[in-house]
Amino acid sequence: MKRNGRELQLVGQALPGRGPTSKAPIRIGFVGTGSSVGLSDSLATLIPPEATLEVLTIAEAARRIAAHDLTVLIVAVDTRSWRQTVIEMRCIIDAGAAHPLAVFALVPRDDPAALVKAFELRVADVAGLPVDPHEMRARLGALVRRRRVAFAKAAETRAAWQLATIDPVTKLFNRTHLTAILPAEFDSARKLGQSLAVMMIDLDGLKSLNDRWGHAAGDRVLRNVAGAIGAGMRLTDTIARFGGDEIVVVMPDTPPDVARALAARLVQRVAQINHQDSREAPMLVTISVGLAACEPRDGDSEALLRRADEALYAAKHGGRNRVAMAA
Repeated sequence: MKRNGRELQLVGQALPGRGPTSKAPIRIGFVGTGSSVGLSDSLATLIPPEATLEVLTIAEAARRIAAHDLTVLIVAVDTRSWRQTVIEMRCIIDAGAAHPLAVFALVPRDDPAALVKAFELRVADVAGLPVDPHEMRARLGALVRRRRVAFAKAAETRAAWQLATIDPVTKLFNRTHLTAILPAEFDSARKLGQSLAVMMIDLDGLKSLNDRWGHAAGDRVLRNVAGAIGAGMRLTDTIARFGGDEIVVVMPDTPPDVARALAARLVQRVAQINHQDSREAPMLVTISVGLAACEPRDGDSEALLRRADEALYAAKHGGRNRVAMAA
C-alpha cells in the first residue's frame, strides 16, 4: 500500500494492571473470509515462536477483544466482495477502538482501494495476499514487539495520524486523505469492472449565515450536516471535507441510480434540520449536490471529481437545494 509500515493501531486506553508487558502471553487470533479461511495452517509457521495462534469467528474475536485476551488479531479479506466483509467485521472494529488491540490486515495485494481502506480503519499494519512468508514473518514479529513494548507510542502515532487526516471541525476526513482514497477507489473500480460514484456537496448560503450569526454557528451547522451525511452512508464510503463548505462523498460499488436516490434523500434530510440554539432565530440550511458516476471517458479520478464539481455548479444555478447529475 501507499503508506505501508505506518503504525495506525486500533487501541484504547490501557487499563490498570492489564496493559501489555514483556512477560504477558502472546495470543494471536485469526479471522479469515472467503478462500483465506484456509490460511491458518501456513500462518502458524510464521508467527513468533513464543506466540499461539487461534482461528476465530468474527463474533468470537469480538468477545476475546472485549476480554483483553488477544495481543494481535490477524484479519484476512481475500474476496472480491471485501467491502461487504469489512461491514460484517464492524463489531471487531468497534471492539478494537475501545480495547487495547493491534489488528494486522491481509488484503488483496493487487487492489489499492483495499489497502487504503485498511489504513482508514486504523489497523496496525497491512500485508498483501497471497502471503509472502518472509514479509509476513518480519511484519508480524515487528508488530508483536511494538505491541509489547511501545503501547503508548502506538497511541501517539494514532493521534498523529488523526491530526494529519481528520478535519477538526466536522470530524470528517480532510482533503489530504481524499487525495489518497479517491485515486485508489478509481483504480479499483476500473480493475474490477465495478461502479463508482462521487458526490460533491455544497452548503447553500453558509457565508451569509456566518456573517449574521458568526463562525461558531457556521461550524455547528457544518457539524450537523456532516453528521446527517455520515448517517446515510456505508462504512465503506469515504466522506471528506473538501474545503470551506464543500464535502465530497466517494461511493464505491454504487450504480448511478442508487447514488442519485441516496443524494436526493440527503437533500431532504438536511433541509429538515433545525440548527437553532437558544439565542438564535430558526436556521434552516439546504445543500446542493453534484453527482458523477465513473465512465470510460474519465481518464483519472481528477476527471471524475471535476465532473461532479461541474454538476454541483449546475445544481447551484438551477435553484439550489437539489441534485444535479453530471452529463
